[in-house]
Amino acid sequence: MSNKIFIPAVFFLMLLGRQSAAQDNKTANLAWARYVNLKDYLKPFWKADTIYSEAVQPIKHGKKAPEGRLLFSAGNIISVKDTYLQREYKRGKDWKYKNGKIVLTRKSAIPYFTKEELFFSDKKDGVSMESNTEKHYVLFSEGGLLQSKQLSVTYIRASQSQWEGKVPLYAEKQLPNILSKLKTGTPVNILFYGNSIEAGANSSATINKPPFLPTWPEMIINNLRNNYAGPVHYKNKSKGGMLASWGVENAVALLNTEKPDLVVIGFGMNDGTFKIAPNVFVQQVKDIMQQVKTAHPSCEFIVVTPMLANPDAVQSKIQKEYQQPLLNLKDTGIAIADMTAIHEELLRHKAYQDMTGNNVNHPNDYLARWYAQVVSALLIR
Repeated sequence: MSNKIFIPAVFFLMLLGRQSAAQDNKTANLAWARYVNLKDYLKPFWKADTIYSEAVQPIKHGKKAPEGRLLFSAGNIISVKDTYLQREYKRGKDWKYKNGKIVLTRKSAIPYFTKEELFFSDKKDGVSMESNTEKHYVLFSEGGLLQSKQLSVTYIRASQSQWEGKVPLYAEKQLPNILSKLKTGTPVNILFYGNSIEAGANSSATINKPPFLPTWPEMIINNLRNNYAGPVHYKNKSKGGMLASWGVENAVALLNTEKPDLVVIGFGMNDGTFKIAPNVFVQQVKDIMQQVKTAHPSCEFIVVTPMLANPDAVQSKIQKEYQQPLLNLKDTGIAIADMTAIHEELLRHKAYQDMTGNNVNHPNDYLARWYAQVVSALLIR
């Protein structure tokens, strides 16, 4: 299927975001060091004792106090801050911890959304996206509106609280070539190829807001450079609004000229929105890999299954149907980062708004860290 699909302007703007800035804004890429310890941020959530800056969006349902759930039971909450890590809220005065949730007090200074502000029937100029429900809308913003009301919670999880979802495994059998080069200090060249999610849309660096966290591809590269001695080069060839068909049509021009050792492929969100049949979509992913392999036989691949769209938004269609066919691609030379499974498990415990940058189909810094940790786990023992 050709990539010349008509995409309404609001779709394109939403999907495109400002991802080009993530690669070009060197100031933002340096600025994060003033706010966070990236090494701590990249410790896998599924086994870390201390959870740094978990995102929580307080939401008010009816007459209940606004609240947001933590992923794990907390043994000790170290801090509750705004998402910019510039204001710390006080326990007792602004919030309390009850039944695994951060619950706002009556006089709390913490901002929140009501359920009616997230899903509504009267269109609001500039902040509305069509819903899956006729004549309804979901709140939508690419400019940091969601982040402005999210909290950053650091806590030590209770000893009995465990991650019950899928755990990514070191891909020694699937990625022998790239892992051999990394271990021996041989220079490697890694490419990222996908849509706005892979480009880093809605990361705090991309929207130029504290803590200026790098995009998830950049966090992976940082992780590799901290764990291996050899040079790790990379380029991000992703483009907002694109489908896998675009990836096929541009693979030779965008990927082959870079002589990659590893290509991380992450299409699927937009394909799912436009209901591209799973067999067609997966064949397109295979075609991308084949075009690269023809020119560079030793190149290997990590295929990332898509996160899910907000179930209330019109973009939520058949993204889930791509998961199993993509998992079936696992082979020597092809590893799978199953972000669909990770996101599904997270949604069993947390609200969609805890993990999104636009409330529709982009991750915020917190979910981007999951992306970085899951892909890194395939490459770092």
